[in-house]
Amino acid sequence: MKYKILLCLLTMILSVQAASAEMLDLSDLENIEDVQTIEAEKVWTYPIPYELLTTSDYIVLANKDILLDEDYVPDDLVKLTCRKISSDPIRMREVAAQALSNMFDAAKEEDVYLYAHSGYRSYQTQNTMYYNRLKRNSGKDDGVVAYPGSSDHQTGLGIDVINKAGIGKKFTSAFGKTKEGQWLAENCWDYGFIIRYQKEKEDITKITYEPWHLRYVGVQVAQYMHENNLCLEEFTSEWKEAAAEYEAAE
Repeated sequence: MKYKILLCLLTMILSVQAASAEMLDLSDLENIEDVQTIEAEKVWTYPIPYELLTTSDYIVLANKDILLDEDYVPDDLVKLTCRKISSDPIRMREVAAQALSNMFDAAKEEDVYLYAHSGYRSYQTQNTMYYNRLKRNSGKDDGVVAYPGSSDHQTGLGIDVINKAGIGKKFTSAFGKTKEGQWLAENCWDYGFIIRYQKEKEDITKITYEPWHLRYVGVQVAQYMHENNLCLEEFTSEWKEAAAEYEAAE
C-alpha cells in the first residue's frame, strides 16, 4: 500500500513537471512568434534597395519646392567626350558623362546621331538666364527657364540632347517626334537616364514638356520609373514614404 501511494505521488509530480514544461514551451513559442512578427514588419519590400536610395546622390531632386544651395557644385564634373553641338566644353558628373557616351555609341550603331547641347550650369548662370527670360517675357515666369536653384542642370546630371537639324534653332516639343527624339524616349532608360520633364507630368514638375532634356538617375532607378510612368517628383515621394514606414518599424 505504501508503495502504491509513493507511486501515485511520483506520477503526480511527473505530471505537474510535464505540464509546466508544456506551458513553458507554449510561452516560448508565443515569444518566437512575436519576434517573427516584429522582424516581418522590418522587411524592405520596395523594388529598389534601401541602401541605394538612402546613399545615392544621383537621385537628388531640384525644383521650385526643393532648391539647391547657391554654392552647390558637384565635385566630380568632367568634360564630355561624346558628340557636341560645338567645340565648347560641356561638363557633367563623371558617371553621367560615361553613361551618355555609351548611349551615344549605341544610338550610332542604329544610325541615330545625337548631340549634347547643354550640361552642368552653375547657380549664377541659371540666375542670369532666368531673369533675362523674365525681361523678355514681361516679367512672367512661363516655365521655360528654371528658377535659380531649381534647375536640373545644376545637379551636373541633367543634359540637353538634340539632333543635327536642331543645332542653332529654338528647342520645341516637335523634337519628340523626330527619329532621334523617339530613340531617346525608347532607349534612354537603359543607360540610366529619364526624360525629366514629360508632357503628361507638367502639372507636377511645373516645367513644360522637354523631350530633349535628360536626367541621369542610374539604370535601376530609370528603368523602374519608366515601367511605372513616374516623374522624379513622384518617384521621390514614393520611395521616401516607403523608407519612412520602414524606419518607423525599427
